[in-house]
Amino acid sequence: MEFPSQEQCIALWDKYKMPENIRTHTRAVARVADKVAAVIAAQAVAIDLDLVNRGALLHDIAKLKGIQGGSEARHTVEGGKIIEQEGLGRRLAEVVRNHGLEEFSFDLPIEDQIVNYADRRVVHDKIVSLDERLRDLAERYPRARGVIEEKRPLYEEFEERYKLPSIYHDLATGNSIK
Repeated sequence: MEFPSQEQCIALWDKYKMPENIRTHTRAVARVADKVAAVIAAQAVAIDLDLVNRGALLHDIAKLKGIQGGSEARHTVEGGKIIEQEGLGRRLAEVVRNHGLEEFSFDLPIEDQIVNYADRRVVHDKIVSLDERLRDLAERYPRARGVIEEKRPLYEEFEERYKLPSIYHDLATGNSIK
């Protein structure tokens, strides 16, 4: 399947009035996702790199709608609906729907795991350790602490399985996409 270009993703940011702070966050998540996908692909794991990149670029397309609707956790579902309504395909919509903390599972396709994990490595626009991000989420969303602690071992296993802790320095000092 052909996915939208990066420029088309940015046009969707405009269409859905993505705030600048969410755009900055999204660029950082895409940078992490691209790097993680490359590292995992180098381990002979089949990955659709375009799906990872576009999923990362569109993962928070409905964040503003979720905040305005008073149910921020639902931005994942709303984002999936937007992707499907835009005719961008069910697979890309699934990546967007599956980026929520509570969704992380090794049963998900690898592309979904990567985008989900990448979002767990960015606080606002700063690339941080997994532990720092999970602490940040627990502080901002106290009701999610149970889910955070339930999912923490899975994220840690994901890092270990694909030897990801070694890329932290590269991520923290690399260049972001435009």
